[in-house]
Amino acid sequence: MDYKKINAPTSIITRDTGALEAKTGNLYETVVVASRRADQIGVDLKNELNKKLEEFASYTDNLEEIFENREQIEISKFYEKLPKPTLLALEEIMEDKIQFRIPSEQEIAQAEEIARAKAEAEAETKVIKAEPVKEPVKSFDDIIAESTEFIPNVSEAEDEDSDKKAKAKKDSSKSKKTKE
Repeated sequence: MDYKKINAPTSIITRDTGALEAKTGNLYETVVVASRRADQIGVDLKNELNKKLEEFASYTDNLEEIFENREQIEISKFYEKLPKPTLLALEEIMEDKIQFRIPSEQEIAQAEEIARAKAEAEAETKVIKAEPVKEPVKSFDDIIAESTEFIPNVSEAEDEDSDKKAKAKKDSSKSKKTKE
């Protein structure tokens, strides 16, 4: 659709809620219809802009050369000046350019039943792959036991130090006796 031809205001204006309600029979339904249409318009505008700007895309990363293309700037400015998608959607509603349909209770129930059946079918077809539980190579207690083997007990360390000191005294006393 050519959004350039829609005479929608570029800024927000006050709307008559009675006129909006008359289009669908319920003001809230009108808001839902407008929001869904605005989403569609937004996606269309984004795709159109990206397609036009793709011509100017540079696929090389060169920080020294930055080109300012006037045509690219003009295209971007044009899309920035367009009315917002919500305003375009509301204008389409007011001009009766949108056709919408509210599903009946029966259609909703059928859709829910189909969705439930699909979910059940997917659940049945999923095969749960059970892998055996792998035993850890070492348990936490084993790791702790190994780590304590390298740390000498404080009392043992003191005993070793006292043994070394006693041995050193004996050696020093022997050396004194040999000198005399």
